[in-house]
Amino acid sequence: MSSSDVHAKDVTDSAPAPGAAERGQFAMLGLLSDALCGVDGTTSAYEAVAQAAALAGPEGHLALLSVIALSGSGSAGSYHVHTIEPSRASLALEHAKVLAAKAGVPAESELEPHGTPVKVVLKHAAQHRLLALGAPSMSRFAHLLLGGVATEAAHELPCSLLIARRPAQGHRFDERILVASDAGERSDGLVAFAGELARARGASVLLLHAAGAESAHHPTRIAAQAERLRAALGEEPTVEVAPGRAHSAIVEAAAAQGVSLIVMASRRVSGVRALGSVSERVVHDAPCSVLVLRPEDLPRGEDPDASLLASAERDG
Repeated sequence: MSSSDVHAKDVTDSAPAPGAAERGQFAMLGLLSDALCGVDGTTSAYEAVAQAAALAGPEGHLALLSVIALSGSGSAGSYHVHTIEPSRASLALEHAKVLAAKAGVPAESELEPHGTPVKVVLKHAAQHRLLALGAPSMSRFAHLLLGGVATEAAHELPCSLLIARRPAQGHRFDERILVASDAGERSDGLVAFAGELARARGASVLLLHAAGAESAHHPTRIAAQAERLRAALGEEPTVEVAPGRAHSAIVEAAAAQGVSLIVMASRRVSGVRALGSVSERVVHDAPCSVLVLRPEDLPRGEDPDASLLASAERDG
């Protein structure tokens, strides 16, 4: 493959990114302006580069990373095995730079000659605000067993995470957004972010709350979040309160409603609790791209009942 051989079939189109003046109106989207993209020569990795570039916009920046060998030491001695041939990795990085340039986004590339891919990628990701990866090709169980990059990134979350999947033909990855609100104290910030993103990308929004056993169901907060989205978008969002567990509700709603991008937050659980991680399970099972934000990147919201009481007292 030539580095300049960029065809429409390689990646999908997206809405034009906001210009510098427009991006000033969307302060929260700065989270997307500095992305590290894992590049391994696969179509899904190229899709991740294209989507990260679209989200970053011309004012943003991409770092492209390819880990070409697995190295270390064990009881049998040291080892060094290529995960991708160096020549192919170089071509893949050149191709990824062309994709970034096509979106008007500056990009730099780096070949990492040794190390465990998971550790190398997560170490580099800690220096950026977003990690963009192609959707995992292995099953969730295999990733848990072998320690796949997407799984470890969803658990550790050194920065926010984009898992890219190609949308249906004729559709953009950023045209229909599902924001998954758990009605917790940081969910207001998540919904505000989704509203800014939808407005910047010209997308419609589905606000979903799963009222399962693990939910902090708060109808007042969900209603207030729906109103904030309406004010931000100038139109009514679709609102759905679904029964059942959050992971299943999110994946099923995304499939049923033709969602192209899920926006959610992570609680960053580890150890045994990580086996039940909602965000990590959605990363593997979703039918579309998934954007997972770190909890520390989201402001805490006010108690909606307290806000209503204060408002009533002022009016009285």
